[in-house]
Amino acid sequence: MRVEPTDAELVRRSQAGDAEAFGELYERYVDDVYRFFYYRVTQPADAEDLTEATFLRAWRSIGRVKADATLNFRAWLLRIARNLWIDRHRTARDEAPLDAAASKPAATPDPEDALLASEAHDDLTRALAQLPERLRDVVLYRFVHGLSHRETAALLGVSEAHVRVLQHRALQRLRQWLTAQEE
Repeated sequence: MRVEPTDAELVRRSQAGDAEAFGELYERYVDDVYRFFYYRVTQPADAEDLTEATFLRAWRSIGRVKADATLNFRAWLLRIARNLWIDRHRTARDEAPLDAAASKPAATPDPEDALLASEAHDDLTRALAQLPERLRDVVLYRFVHGLSHRETAALLGVSEAHVRVLQHRALQRLRQWLTAQEE
């Protein structure tokens, strides 16, 4: 039985120039980074390009990571992704963060279920698009990426208590918007 190496072990090996170790980290977290961008860009190809750029920056910066028991490599990668997104957003002024999510095909085989799931997804996508960027980020980090309050706070540079407040506000606004759409 093979024991999976920890992120810290893989980072130490990557820092020593082991590309295969970095490849393992890539395999572990590529979906998380892609999802981060997928909900923010208009084209899946853009999400793929930004994911690639994130891992390229990570590879170039791996030497600065402190590979100890406190390492949260996933949060570190998402911080790189967030900084890349901010840089791109500042230069490109791309203002269609969730349109690609609306065109995602349903994964259910039953056509009726697929239609209902697609409609619910579209409603949620439109509701998320109504949120200010900071509130949307909190919802995506917490519920799409499954980050803790502490990890979300570290990514956004705010306190955990503030993340809880932002999450409450975001969920309240989403609930109001979805309720108004049902009426």
